[in-house]
Amino acid sequence: MKQALLIVLIAFSAAAAPAAEPIVPQGEPPRPYFNRLNTFEEVEALLEGYARAYPEWVDLESIGKSAEGRDMWLVTITNPATGPHDRKPAMYIDGNTHANEVQGTEVTLYLIDFVLKNYGKLERVSELLDRATLYLVPVVNPDGRARWFGQPATANFPRTVVQPVDDDRDGVADEDGFDDLDGDGIITQMRKHVALGEGQFRLHPEDPRILVPIEDDERGDWIMLGPEGVDNDGDGRVNEDAIGYVDPNRTWGWGWEPEYVQIGAGRYPLSIPETRAIALWADGTTNIAAVQSFHNAGKMILRGPGAKAHPRLARDDLRAYDLIGEEGERILPGYRYLLSWKDLYTTYGDTDAHFYRLHGAIAFTNEMYQPPTDLDGDEESTPEEQMEFNDLLTLGRQFVPWKPYQHPQYGEVEIGGFRHDVGRVPESWMIEEETHRNAAFVLFHAHHLPKLVFGRPEVRRAGRDLWRLEIPVMNERAIPSVTAWARQNKIHRLDVATVRGARVLASGLVEDRFLDRVELQEHRPERLMVPGVMGLSSRRLFFLLAGKGEVEVTYDSVKGGTIRTTVRLEEQPRQ
Repeated sequence: MKQALLIVLIAFSAAAAPAAEPIVPQGEPPRPYFNRLNTFEEVEALLEGYARAYPEWVDLESIGKSAEGRDMWLVTITNPATGPHDRKPAMYIDGNTHANEVQGTEVTLYLIDFVLKNYGKLERVSELLDRATLYLVPVVNPDGRARWFGQPATANFPRTVVQPVDDDRDGVADEDGFDDLDGDGIITQMRKHVALGEGQFRLHPEDPRILVPIEDDERGDWIMLGPEGVDNDGDGRVNEDAIGYVDPNRTWGWGWEPEYVQIGAGRYPLSIPETRAIALWADGTTNIAAVQSFHNAGKMILRGPGAKAHPRLARDDLRAYDLIGEEGERILPGYRYLLSWKDLYTTYGDTDAHFYRLHGAIAFTNEMYQPPTDLDGDEESTPEEQMEFNDLLTLGRQFVPWKPYQHPQYGEVEIGGFRHDVGRVPESWMIEEETHRNAAFVLFHAHHLPKLVFGRPEVRRAGRDLWRLEIPVMNERAIPSVTAWARQNKIHRLDVATVRGARVLASGLVEDRFLDRVELQEHRPERLMVPGVMGLSSRRLFFLLAGKGEVEVTYDSVKGGTIRTTVRLEEQPRQ
């Protein structure tokens, strides 16, 4: 941990005043508020505003349509003066995969706003946009977001994409979902008073808004009936066939398992248009070296594997994961860096598995936010503390008082409880810090995209117009230019080193520079294939050249970009 922290401090040490000039917007840029959440239509308007105000820096495109025809918006940000976006190391960031996990979208909006307004003011931002690309999909689930904001919802519904599923297998899909019985625009809970001894709950002796589970020697007179709803299809059950259930974070292309293994998987991998659109775009975007997906809740920085049966992360890749994840715990107080299957639960076909296993990218999933309702500091949030938080800090906003309702199936019931935006989503006065800290974690992750530089070349005469050239390639950041998993599974080509201006007679990788041990490449020495440069490490390249004068050395990496330098073929003292 101390070694990783030392590396972090070196990488983030103070720099001189930035040489880059701030970006001058062409027209009035958006003025977002980060103390509230945005509807899907508001998100679209903000993205269009950034694209208009920063047309050279921001590219906005629709990469597909959702099930209900909404656009899947992709935002690309980089400095156009330093090269095309697809020739630089890149990071992909998304949010709102699940309809009810909304504030990840606000992190992407905050990130867009922050980097554009701080380029030329903050050295770390300027350096990042000069050498790297950010790809962002703020809303993975447009239909779900639109429904969560625009229709009656619960804390857990809607969650999935709008894909009809016959949950109760009666031949009709999505016909018996939740109902806003009292017409207040939200779905709360139903509870019913029954004869003493017939219930599983009793009223809290000091706060009748709270139901307390009975102990073994107690008799209860209240039952909970679940979210508001009626038996719409006459089958004797309530709310058993709501909209969905196809979970977009169970439909990705690696590690997918069918419905009988995992609910929400859909009929086949990428069976829904939302994840399919992103996967098809990413399939042609080979420079993605880092990925961040935002969910809620629980304050977690999750890494794969998602299932115990899946292969472990490659050891060399785990070094990058641990450095970034452990520092993330410092950037995000209260968050824990965890292993998904072991510390949370088993998942198949999720985002980070897809991008690590199929693209060789270092991928995390953040579960944002945990309600700060542990008011006495004992690390346990009780119903009493939750109600006290509602009363004292939100002045009653969160809780809808119980009121009587005549239910067609259950008779006299009471309807009330916490609103749908309670528990998973921060209060308005807490949103901005949450979004800033998570955006800072993204920028730290992106800071560690591979950064390749040439070291000092070493030239020695090997004969008349014959030269031995050795030149180190260093990766100054934590993410490898080729992850070990990508190398082992041949996900993409290796890095390529070439020399122009002289004939290449032999090439290879230096195993021991002092003992002159070189692993020579057997074929095509003019195109030296390099299995990447690990994070915070280097490789030493060897070329036997015939020629004279200057030569140009190029190192081309799919994930790390392209670097070039010139070398004069003349005797140099050995370092």
